[in-house]
Amino acid sequence: MASDDADDQQREKLRSALGSGGADRVVAFIQGTADPELRRRLYTLARHVLPDREKSDRRFDDVIRIARAGIVEALRQAELARGRSDANEARECIDFANKLSYNLSADLADCWPGDLAPRERRHFEAGLRAAYDCVVWREELGKPPERRAMAHWAAGMHQLSLGNVVEALCAFEAAFGLALDAAAASAPDGGEDAKPEDYVKPNGDFGVILYYGYAGIARHLLGDETGTRQLEQASAAFTETIKAPKDKEAAEDASFGMDQLRWVEQKFSGARAPVPAQR
Repeated sequence: MASDDADDQQREKLRSALGSGGADRVVAFIQGTADPELRRRLYTLARHVLPDREKSDRRFDDVIRIARAGIVEALRQAELARGRSDANEARECIDFANKLSYNLSADLADCWPGDLAPRERRHFEAGLRAAYDCVVWREELGKPPERRAMAHWAAGMHQLSLGNVVEALCAFEAAFGLALDAAAASAPDGGEDAKPEDYVKPNGDFGVILYYGYAGIARHLLGDETGTRQLEQASAAFTETIKAPKDKEAAEDASFGMDQLRWVEQKFSGARAPVPAQR
């Protein structure tokens, strides 16, 4: 309870800083804090005081400014820890940078159902950079395949928004492959005789189904008819899971995944074209 109260007090200070001077004031407040661990905590809390996905007045430039400052601070602390030969502290700081970077990429992604906040090309470019940083860090940190898959998915989503559909497809397929590795490893027989598409089934692995659907959207945009079948199979897997879930969490995940695929498919296969390059 005491920790929650302390966090609430810090959120109020961050909210006040944001209101009085924007992202620069927030960063100055955090960097003026003497305790390195508290600085990292404040960068985590700062994300909570920015408008969430239900708000149309998202301040994406502020999101980018604060997250990047937190990433730089985390990497600086990691370097100092290496200088002290504290490998564990250095790893913890790199992982913190990884988490900030993923959250930044996810916040900038144009894929969340009901999120109508306008984004500009520079926001997708920043999200793509953040996603690729995560790809590198998660590999270096030895993260499990399902965590590495998330970073590739984020990169694919931003490539899609930038109109780089081939690159998006490559990223979605990388995410699918990593999620498939994780699902196969947990299968009773190790998945030796199963085809990749066999894992796209009701009550199957959430990531496997979601990324298969995303790859289907990208294939469809490239004029490949197999993309439509991929998306339909993923959608059917989520739909049947919702009808007969193995548990409450499976039903919630399937509903979330179904809504997301439907939102993205309508957004990119409809009238809206990719964001044009700025000149």
